Amino acid sequence: MIKIKKIIPTALLLTSISSAALADNWNVGASASYANIDGTARDTQTTGAGAVVAQTRGATGGDANFPFGSIFVEYAKTIDKNLDLIIGLDYVPFKAEIDSKSFSDTSLEATTTGTGTRTAKLELENYATLYLQPTYKISGGTAVYGKVGYIHGDVKISGSNAATSSTINATDTLNGYTVGLGVQHNINKNVFVRLEGNFTAHDDVTATDSKGTKFTADSEMYAGKLSIGYSF
Repeated sequence: MIKIKKIIPTALLLTSISSAALADNWNVGASASYANIDGTARDTQTTGAGAVVAQTRGATGGDANFPFGSIFVEYAKTIDKNLDLIIGLDYVPFKAEIDSKSFSDTSLEATTTGTGTRTAKLELENYATLYLQPTYKISGGTAVYGKVGYIHGDVKISGSNAATSSTINATDTLNGYTVGLGVQHNINKNVFVRLEGNFTAHDDVTATDSKGTKFTADSEMYAGKLSIGYSF
């Protein structure tokens, strides 16, 4: 009986230690990313005044490189001593200029002929990613993880076309999915750093200028990301 009385407190102590070690936690932090976005665009330009025939021109492609920052909050659910399942939200709190281009264009209108310069600027804002991140702990405070998520954002397109004497100032939503791989290292029990690579596929974005020309574009993005976070 005396032995049992001694064993019970020891077992309770070990249980409490184990529970603390496997406790769930919250993470907050900030990230810096550098991205390459590759897209293809088509436009449908009216060939005369009023409701007449429209002509869709061939696709043109291009890519752009741009940096952007974000903040994140996560809930980490401990599955066992080696595996965490993280649910997170990453948000870009300010506008990021994707690209600004200038190139020659030709009017296809029956009533107007000539060439001119088309300028366009694309800006991204309210860009958020909801993601699931299984994290496997290796050793020495280092872990590897995969990521899958859904993204949503707003795109603003502005510019002008001297060939058609038109302007554009339009917005559209940007949706899609993202997948990624990364590595995390804990500096101490609260602070960690991450390095990851992501691929994002966006759905089509559409916009119409002042002359009724409709633009449609689709894009894919590759990004490298460095993060620092605090766990509590």
